[in-house]
Amino acid sequence: MDAMKVTTVAGQSGVGRRRRARLLAAAAVVAAALGLWAVYHLAFGIDLRSPASFGEHGTTSAVGPGNVAFVSALAALAAWGLLAVLERLTSRARRVWLAIALLALVLSLGGPLSGTGLTAADRMELLGFHILAGAVLIPLMYRTSPKVATSAKRRREQLSRVATAGEDGRWPASDSGSRSATSSRTTNTSAR
Repeated sequence: MDAMKVTTVAGQSGVGRRRRARLLAAAAVVAAALGLWAVYHLAFGIDLRSPASFGEHGTTSAVGPGNVAFVSALAALAAWGLLAVLERLTSRARRVWLAIALLALVLSLGGPLSGTGLTAADRMELLGFHILAGAVLIPLMYRTSPKVATSAKRRREQLSRVATAGEDGRWPASDSGSRSATSSRTTNTSAR
């Protein structure tokens, strides 16, 4: 019974650590984007503009710190959610997520490049935001995912195996046969 408690508590602390690291990654993305906005706006006096919306030809809108924080937080939470879903669905979530995240970053560059009513300087500034957010978000989120994630079914099996182990630490009967066969082979080879 104690082995089950220790394993469960250790498993929960790993999840808590991962959740905390992902929350910090999301906060880092927002902080980096706001820092870049502050450099553009406050240090250089640049009035950052976003491209015209669909149907509005030639008009642009100002980009303030609220817009920057909201969009960067939304991107970070979407990345987190996708990674969490992939970790439940596949054992190679880390690789799949990385490919999707890099593709999303490349596709997001299309907005600043194709929008109407922007100056070349505005385009470069918006590209800077996208690249900075990707450069901060992708490595930080990638590091929070295990190299080979175990599926939920496998985790339940591992926990039930530990739970069925006796207090003396013996493995269940289904595993003991394979373990004793392995240990007898090892003994036989060492006796030669």
